[in-house]
Amino acid sequence: MLTNLVADISGNPDGTFVSNKALAAERVRLVEGADEGFVELEGSPDMVLEVVSRGSVHKDTVVLRDAYWEAGVREYWLVDARREPLTFDILRHTAKGFAATRKF
Repeated sequence: MLTNLVADISGNPDGTFVSNKALAAERVRLVEGADEGFVELEGSPDMVLEVVSRGSVHKDTVVLRDAYWEAGVREYWLVDARREPLTFDILRHTAKGFAATRKF
């Protein structure tokens, strides 16, 4: 589970990456579950991955793109494998929104 109070988001991305540097800087906090282990990331991870599906196009390409930017996520990886060739965009956080840095 990933939550960010500033961006008012809570959900389960298809993938995420958090560096030791992000943890040390307290950009991300690991939240322990009631019984055992960590169950949630709170804050701004280094990278979030979403895989577009037929039912998630608007959510992944508009809603979450805006929310992850507002949350301060540094990279947003967006994969669309619904047709050939698949697209794989690596978007970096800039002052005005995410900008494509690499497109496959």
